[in-house]
Amino acid sequence: MIKIQRPTAYSLQPQASSLKPPALTLTWIGHSTVLIRLGDDRFLTDPVFSAAIPVLKRRRPPGMRWEDLPPLTAVLVSHGHYDHLDAPTLSRLDPGVPIVIPPRATFLVPGLSGKTLVEVPPWQSVTIGKTLIHAVPARHFGGRFLADSLFRRGAGFVLEQGGRSVYFAGDTAWFSGFRKIGARFAPEVAAIPIGAYRPRFVMRWSHVNPEEAARAFRDLGSRWFFPIHWGTFPLSLEPMGEPIKKIQEIMFREKMQDRLVVPHPGREWSPD
Repeated sequence: MIKIQRPTAYSLQPQASSLKPPALTLTWIGHSTVLIRLGDDRFLTDPVFSAAIPVLKRRRPPGMRWEDLPPLTAVLVSHGHYDHLDAPTLSRLDPGVPIVIPPRATFLVPGLSGKTLVEVPPWQSVTIGKTLIHAVPARHFGGRFLADSLFRRGAGFVLEQGGRSVYFAGDTAWFSGFRKIGARFAPEVAAIPIGAYRPRFVMRWSHVNPEEAARAFRDLGSRWFFPIHWGTFPLSLEPMGEPIKKIQEIMFREKMQDRLVVPHPGREWSPD
């Protein structure tokens, strides 16, 4: 039986500060799968450890083995596309690990008997461990198929603890919501997608390109740019290595190269 937990209403009340801020690290495992450590809590985003998803094989193996993952506080799933919601991977989770998902996504994870799904609508929040998790909007359809995408939307998440914060955008086109998210949270680190943008007349409605990703980073007001959603699955027509090269060029041109993280699969990064 799938258990569904409901979130609490979104609140702007500040968290209590501590003398020593919690540790913050990110480890890119591949595509949009990131292991985030915030204090003693550990979160895994859009986990895909399968060698292939329907129609597509991954071009780069996961940067960590599943067996080497630390105990997880929760898993965050941004939307229902196969390269973000991988049922075979989710089925491997310990039943005690909650899965945070957008509303109306429970239908997309059949066969996960005993799992706890936490549905969080945009601008609402839930506390798991010591971390406050805010769901935020994304401009991305979230169903498995075209027929169900009209009423399933993607989401992003902002994690907050002890004055530190991380924004995980999931998958999104550019939209004015980046500015609103930045105004409310000013996340310290922004994990923003940069790949799957060609042909532009098709992809512009669901994916940012590197130029738009840089614009989103400016709107968010974050200190660090952690690029995701590249170099793993051949989802569109640009060469696999092009997104990271382009974002490096753009950030250098805009004199923000010292704020860009170039993640290496499996290598832990910290802003400290």
